[in-house]
Amino acid sequence: MTLSRRLLLSAALLGLFATTTQAQNAPAVIRIAAPEQGSGTNSFPGATPLAVAKARGLIEEEFRKDGIKIEWTLFRGAGPAINEALAAKQLDVVYLGDLASVIGRSRGLPTKLILPLVRGSNSYLAVAPGSDIKSFADLKGRKVSVLKGTAYQRPFDQFLADVGLTEKDVKLLNLDWPASKAAVVNKDIDATFGGVDLNLLADKGVTLPVNTRGKGPAYTIQSSVLATEEFTSKYPAHTTRLVAAILRASQWASEEANREPLIQLWQQSSGTPAAVFRAEYQDTSLKHRNSPLFDDFTRTAYKGVVADAQRLGLIKQGFDVEAWLEPRFVNEALRQLKLEGFWQPADKDGKVRGGA
Repeated sequence: MTLSRRLLLSAALLGLFATTTQAQNAPAVIRIAAPEQGSGTNSFPGATPLAVAKARGLIEEEFRKDGIKIEWTLFRGAGPAINEALAAKQLDVVYLGDLASVIGRSRGLPTKLILPLVRGSNSYLAVAPGSDIKSFADLKGRKVSVLKGTAYQRPFDQFLADVGLTEKDVKLLNLDWPASKAAVVNKDIDATFGGVDLNLLADKGVTLPVNTRGKGPAYTIQSSVLATEEFTSKYPAHTTRLVAAILRASQWASEEANREPLIQLWQQSSGTPAAVFRAEYQDTSLKHRNSPLFDDFTRTAYKGVVADAQRLGLIKQGFDVEAWLEPRFVNEALRQLKLEGFWQPADKDGKVRGGA
């Protein structure tokens, strides 16, 4: 064999080896999970940019050329059920509220927080028709439900603490969201604490006397995308691509010109009336709400959740939040998408220089 033929054969073998190695270094499927927040038969991961990415197939589009399947699972058991699936190594990437993600990490789940997705989400206290409950002080001795282990438990406990109560002072039931709504409407319980979808019960005589609007990070909920350490270490380039696909949705969802189309998309995907989302996002900057930045606000908020969860007895031990946060994927995706500077960092109180 001549030298030139040997060189050509070597080059071909090297190319085949590189292609094979690249294929072996890619996941066959990316398993994504989020809490189920749809109404009726609608499957909906919440009023977030992730719902935009899911509805438009942005993640599927990103990985289609590689033959990588995207597998979505939405859990009615919300954060606790997702953490169980993570522990069983059944998931790669998850969307969780702050407390659920903190509980999982405190219990040793090997996750990394790779993308802050939504900040400042509100919670609501809904009371049964005809009830005389006007404040959290009125909950003493009453039957109240909250889905334990979800992000709603922290502001619920904080509201109780504000009036000198704890969970032991109420008859607390651990019910999922559909069961809680049915129970409060039927007067099987006196009140329930949860998300914006509780506004749907107003036409059934349910009133909402307390909410977290304007209360600040100690009461509102921050939610993020997490990935397992195994996935981020094994597939760093794919992690960046996944983050970039979601950031495309975040950019669109952050444009004020898209406020009404965004709300309409959420309505169509969730089965929840648009008026509910309009009320939740009233007087709220979309850019601030959907900021993906690891800024002082994000860092302070999650450190506060860990501290609050310990103080309220929701976790036994804390952990190093800074070591848990993994901003490199967002930073690289922003660079690739030329979105550096699109979102402005907020200080620890959520204030953006020059206005949010």
